[in-house]
Amino acid sequence: MTTQPPAPDDYRPLPMRRIALGLIGLALGIVVISLVFLTAHQRTTGLLSQNLHTVFWYFDVGREYNVATWFNSGLWLLMGVLAVAIALFRPPLRRSWWLLAVVALFASIDEYLEVHERLDVPGNRLMERLPFDLGFSWVLLGAPLGLAIALLLLRLVLSLPSRARAGIVLGGALFLVGALGVETLNGLVLARHDGLVTNAFLYGTMIEELCEMSGLSIALAALLGTVQRDRVQGTLRLDPAVRRSTVTAPPPVHFVA
Repeated sequence: MTTQPPAPDDYRPLPMRRIALGLIGLALGIVVISLVFLTAHQRTTGLLSQNLHTVFWYFDVGREYNVATWFNSGLWLLMGVLAVAIALFRPPLRRSWWLLAVVALFASIDEYLEVHERLDVPGNRLMERLPFDLGFSWVLLGAPLGLAIALLLLRLVLSLPSRARAGIVLGGALFLVGALGVETLNGLVLARHDGLVTNAFLYGTMIEELCEMSGLSIALAALLGTVQRDRVQGTLRLDPAVRRSTVTAPPPVHFVA
């Protein structure tokens, strides 16, 4: 019996691109199902139309408490759990990892309960003083809050390995395009039709949510890319560039015949 530590080259990052594409594929599938059943519902009548609308409701990305909400909330939950796991390794900028965990876990709850829309109350007061309409007034407070969180996490993002850093920046940008840009346009469409939900609003919401889910998928995959897997043993470890171990762990024992 001899001990033989694994060679450093045996460790490879988890397949970030494959994970991102898989999650985006699921998000796209939800949106496509929603679109198909919405179209079928609108082009039929009677009991068939009602049944098609029921299926549409299960996948409607503009509603809460359904498959789309579960998927989106689940992505945030996974990111929060991953951030907690990394923070427990006591890496540099540990407080930033805990902040990311809190933000992600709160966002998971928000996706399910739409907490951010409660910002409409103070947002409406601010809207009255503006010479233009933004549609959804919560953006007036949500955008500065999001910017403040991004600035607090900027140092953490810059400290990550290049692949993870690029993925988080790309994912975050795509998420903001949907959450702020497309949603603001959707709010204007809704206001233009006096609050009446039109096809333009429904299609815009699908684009918005697809951007959000895709951006979140890329960011989550980028964080998972900081985890490395040993191809021989199948063990996992945090990328040494991210981890700072305070205690040197003994090498794993390998049995060689």
